[in-house]
Amino acid sequence: MDWYLVRTKPGKERWVRDQLAALLPEVFLPLLEARTPRWGKLAWSVGPLFPCYLFARLDLQSSYFNVRYLPGVQGLVSAGHDPVAVPGGVVEEIRQRGVNGVVKIDEKALGIGERVRVVEGPFRGFDAIFERYLSGAERVAILLSAIDANGLRVVLSASAVTKYS
Repeated sequence: MDWYLVRTKPGKERWVRDQLAALLPEVFLPLLEARTPRWGKLAWSVGPLFPCYLFARLDLQSSYFNVRYLPGVQGLVSAGHDPVAVPGGVVEEIRQRGVNGVVKIDEKALGIGERVRVVEGPFRGFDAIFERYLSGAERVAILLSAIDANGLRVVLSASAVTKYS
């Protein structure tokens, strides 16, 4: 049996995973824990590492139609009409990078002079220059660049700023 990449309908990854788990020996949906904007703030959330895709280990001859025509499945990743097997090492490498199937990407620390954007609070939407961390990494001092050429120093929660993209 080989690993294959199953393409799902948007938002159906977990449901398809649960359905396939009853049919196949192994199903793997790698998840990603990251900070995402939610209601104007950055919050930790867990979602699929590869949206609309999951890995399934199956025998094509005996399980293809059960997988391909399962509600929520759009198909198997193929080259032409033939599904492409995913090397087992790829699946194992992804598993090793996470804990219980969840990969966590920690945000890199902000560097002095780096451009940031305020994402919460009364200065939300303002661009600024990172000055320094205060009290560990919980609070930061930034220079708001929109106020004056020299900048206005403001102290905020570290979660209120994000790297400028």
